[in-house]
Amino acid sequence: MKFLLASILSVLLLNALSSQAEIVEFSAPAEYCFPQTSVKSEFGKFDKVTLDHNLIVNEQDYFKTGDIFIGFRRKSQPDTLWLTDGVSWHNAADNNEGRPIAYPVMLPNGDGKLQPVMPITLMEPIDVSAYVGDGEVWVGYGLKTEGETSKKSYEDMISNQRFEKIWEITGSTPVSGLRGDLPTICLMAIEMRTTVMTADHNLPGEVILDIDSVGIASEP
Repeated sequence: MKFLLASILSVLLLNALSSQAEIVEFSAPAEYCFPQTSVKSEFGKFDKVTLDHNLIVNEQDYFKTGDIFIGFRRKSQPDTLWLTDGVSWHNAADNNEGRPIAYPVMLPNGDGKLQPVMPITLMEPIDVSAYVGDGEVWVGYGLKTEGETSKKSYEDMISNQRFEKIWEITGSTPVSGLRGDLPTICLMAIEMRTTVMTADHNLPGEVILDIDSVGIASEP
């Protein structure tokens, strides 16, 4: 499976972009709600699936340095975990320069710290029809200090059990594999910053909506 990530595209574009930001302050906190996990597919089939997930970071880990990991496991091979860097999958047990593969998430502030909610978007439709009844997608995060590699954050994630299964590839449609108690995330915002990215080299412009959160609520 191969994923095309908006976050990787954003990183590649940054050097060629200039931006202008417009900030609108709200007269009262506004609520913005969305499901923690969603899957979309064409006609409910498994051959063209996209996945969105919003990782909720533990409160004590807000704004710390860390890495996010996205894993794929088959029930028929429970001891083998595959990790993605957003482009390809790698066996977590393989020695890739001693560093397990972390998932790159680029937020508008660009500081790489763990935000209260970390958006994960796997945008390119993927074909998982061969894994129906067998495949699982897991997401987690681990902490590290500045200068340490993702090997440290991966070990931290495993030892502290900061991971969970977000999607089981099963049932009659992709949605069937989502958790039955899937929460809705609500952010309370006091301002909205609209950033217009102006590209050189004939690259298209881009609008990014950045909401500064002042509170997080989770509804079952």
